[in-house]
Amino acid sequence: MDAPTTHADSRREARRLATTLPLYAGTIFLSAFLLFGIQPMFAKMVLPRLGGSPGVWSVAMVFFQTVLLAGYGYAHLLVSRFTVRRAALIHIVLMALVLLVGLPIGIAAGFERPPQQGETLWLVALFTASVGLPFFAVSANGPLLQAWFARTGHDQAADPYFLYAASNVGSFLALIAYPFLVEPFLTLSVQSTAWSWGFGLLLAGIAACAGLGLARAPADVAIAAGGLAPTAIPTRQKLAWVALAFVPSGLLVAVTAHISTDVASVPLLWVVPLALFLLTFVIVFQRKPLLRASWMLNAQLVFVAAFLVKMAFQWKIGWGGELALHLGLFFTSAMVAHGELARRRPDAANLTQFYLWMSVGGVLGGLFCGLIAPTLFNSVVEYPLLIVLAVLCRPGFTAIRLPPLVRAGLAVLALASLGALVVKEQQRTDSVRSFFGVNKIYDDEEGRFRSLVHGSTVHGAQRLRNDDGSLVTGRPEPLTYYFTGGAIADGIDAVRQARGGTLGAVAAIGVGTGSLACQTRPGEDWTFYEIDPQVVRMATDATRFRFVSDCAPDARFVLGDARLTLGDAEASSLDLIVVDAFSSDSIPIHLMTSEAIALYLGKLKPHGVVLFHISNRNMDLGPVVTATAHARGLTTWLRPSRQTPELMAQMKYSPHVAIVARKAQDVGLDPAQGWVRQEGPGTARAWRDDYADVIGAIWRKLAP
Repeated sequence: MDAPTTHADSRREARRLATTLPLYAGTIFLSAFLLFGIQPMFAKMVLPRLGGSPGVWSVAMVFFQTVLLAGYGYAHLLVSRFTVRRAALIHIVLMALVLLVGLPIGIAAGFERPPQQGETLWLVALFTASVGLPFFAVSANGPLLQAWFARTGHDQAADPYFLYAASNVGSFLALIAYPFLVEPFLTLSVQSTAWSWGFGLLLAGIAACAGLGLARAPADVAIAAGGLAPTAIPTRQKLAWVALAFVPSGLLVAVTAHISTDVASVPLLWVVPLALFLLTFVIVFQRKPLLRASWMLNAQLVFVAAFLVKMAFQWKIGWGGELALHLGLFFTSAMVAHGELARRRPDAANLTQFYLWMSVGGVLGGLFCGLIAPTLFNSVVEYPLLIVLAVLCRPGFTAIRLPPLVRAGLAVLALASLGALVVKEQQRTDSVRSFFGVNKIYDDEEGRFRSLVHGSTVHGAQRLRNDDGSLVTGRPEPLTYYFTGGAIADGIDAVRQARGGTLGAVAAIGVGTGSLACQTRPGEDWTFYEIDPQVVRMATDATRFRFVSDCAPDARFVLGDARLTLGDAEASSLDLIVVDAFSSDSIPIHLMTSEAIALYLGKLKPHGVVLFHISNRNMDLGPVVTATAHARGLTTWLRPSRQTPELMAQMKYSPHVAIVARKAQDVGLDPAQGWVRQEGPGTARAWRDDYADVIGAIWRKLAP
């Protein structure tokens, strides 16, 4: 070989190495961005099928973790069994197949309507048929590309784990960008199309990365990192990886459920724990972590101590203090566990095996908290259990070596304690947990009122005793948002008076304690639509609440999502539809869209009316209803909340209500009661099934 040829080869090799890191890092970043971009996008497509339930997010999280595990297993198979050329060919063919037959993302045919039972299995099947293949293909890229990078000859190829930090930066940015930059401006169809273009770009990046690997090594060289054969990993080490991944993954689901159930029902709050979870991976897998392990170990003890003191003394620290406590405890615990994972990572030759076992732990953690715990416990009791396990992830505990007999004894004791806890939880009657969340029944300290609470919002209350301490007898008085003289009751009466004093058929979406049953009148035909069977059981149990049994014992209840079940109602048969289906402060977007209003119009008589209960601590929904109704040629009247201390003392909450009708004479609202007719579309954009601006609704609430 002559000198010019040698110099040319050297220059080509220098250019290849200079291109390697930016190309691999950029491709891994894009892959992670798409991986986390598809999750909220598709979950939003699915939410209308099951009423915006938090259970949908739990099932979605478990599904995506499971497919991620499958993708990691596939990547490990390619790395350990095939040459670079064959592995690249197999993976590129898979990606091309997805591009041809699996895109754009959308709801698969045959999943238009969920069952009344078995929602979890139905959701898993829906996710599998709709996004299983694209998500599987993208999920394999992280470990696969890191393994390829490990044999490129780059200066940093011996320890490619820093690319995992780049991957999680992509995931983090996708997660933050969705609610703030994607959802408010792009419809779901545009999002799906953009994701498909991103997938095509990713395919090109993967092909380029594979080409760089092939440029260095012969085709018959296996892709063992750096040419090293993988060494045998002890079973104990694999189990440690699983355990250290299990705890933060389970804690992510548990802390999200806890803060959204018992602390603050704030829209998009689920983003914060997940963002912190990803941030811990970014930090611990950097070559020089920004936060020292000793800092996190000490901070975790501080948060655990604060948590125990608060639990022991039942201190009230406000929802802001609660959020800081629980999110701080979660972040430091995840940092400790993930820090141990990073410290125990193997050499690059065993990289894909490490990610595979780590993913097993993540799946098991999500499976336990997302699917198993809701069937075992009637409250979010898995949260404190995982805090105990998080403490056991500290280096001092993981280094302990116990005799086999002692380990067996501790295991038996732990299982017996867990069994006793399950039995105790199953026997609880004050807390009922279902696929759709946790409903708790409270009696106040004086025994005057009994309330039903979902999350941090009261969904109904019944007076048990009079102010003088005597037991209440006779027909129960509707309280909370449904009291006589409140906007909901006045709105119903206004429609009733416009019909000559009596309503015909009425559909009420949402049950709660059944308070609306006591706003019915003899001769009226009311049907209640409710998605959660447990809520119907509580409302119709006279030992808990007497509204239904005393006021409307013959009322019909239809189970399932009202957007679907109301479709079975006879066309042009209803005088009034009452939409009161909020789950804590989260909103059923699909019951407020233009398509939903079109459904209501088809079921209403020519002079029928829709009443929306839109009370919300975090969002101003009046402009949304106004704009969406205006897009259908309808008129909206709003009556804002007019809360007073006197009403609060009597468990009466002045609601924010919107009434939508074709003509003013269909309602006959009295402006003296505070009703304001809305002229024009207002300041918001109409919501549709493929577009909703939640951030805009929050901003309007915050604006003066």
